[in-house]
Amino acid sequence: MAVDGCGKFLKYSMFLFNIVIVIAGCCLVGFGIYTKTNHVGITRVSSVLGGNLVVTLSLLLIIAGAIVILLSFLGCCGAIKEIRCMLVTFFVLLFVMFVGFVVSAVLVYAFRAKIEKYTLEHLRGSLYNDYGFEPQVTEAWDSMQQIFKCCGVEGDVNSTSSWAFYKKHSAWFLNQTAPIKYVPDSCCADPTSTPNRTMCIGQALRNIAPAYGPPVPPEKNNNQMFEKGCYTQLEGFLSENIKILLGVLSGIAFVMILGMVFSVCLCRRIQDDFYCD
Repeated sequence: MAVDGCGKFLKYSMFLFNIVIVIAGCCLVGFGIYTKTNHVGITRVSSVLGGNLVVTLSLLLIIAGAIVILLSFLGCCGAIKEIRCMLVTFFVLLFVMFVGFVVSAVLVYAFRAKIEKYTLEHLRGSLYNDYGFEPQVTEAWDSMQQIFKCCGVEGDVNSTSSWAFYKKHSAWFLNQTAPIKYVPDSCCADPTSTPNRTMCIGQALRNIAPAYGPPVPPEKNNNQMFEKGCYTQLEGFLSENIKILLGVLSGIAFVMILGMVFSVCLCRRIQDDFYCD
């Protein structure tokens, strides 16, 4: 017998809820396909981190999107047709995804130090060995430095791992021929302007950074050059937007819980077949 009253409200709420979820699933699949097939922007980052990081993440996005679409199908059909078996399957799969989501978040937090160490090692390794020699790595670093307004790996103006990493540790610097550049053009605030670029890469004045230092006292600073390392800039960006990130993660968890609550309540209505007063 069909549900009525509050049961009908739950039924159509569940249906609309899953329509939104199927749209989200399609977006995940689309974004996964885009990052896997488009070799610009974020896909270049994998070449500086080593391995097939972005390819793996792209596949995970596609798989996650496909699972979400399947879940939405089960939820929609189970709600409209009032099939308890579909609703139970929907609940179980959504619960498994929720547990996986929580476990992943806990593992990332617990192993954040190791993740940071791994990331820094691969950033240093790619910049030390491959920048200027491997086109894909070079393009990745150039894009990252222009997007995040950074230069080198980590630290501030006085760090040997930020802009100074090029002249102190990179094969790119050691294999140059005259005229020598102390940092690449992508470390410059305005690489299209010849005077600004010349100042930035150290070919104009030798008594300021990047030809001088580190350390770099305030009077030796170069306002045409990005001073902070890319990892430091990215870390700062995440810190500034941590509330937004936590809000998004909390929203995802809330949607999962809401879906499970809807499915359980509707299952009970179908089973008990009673009405609201």
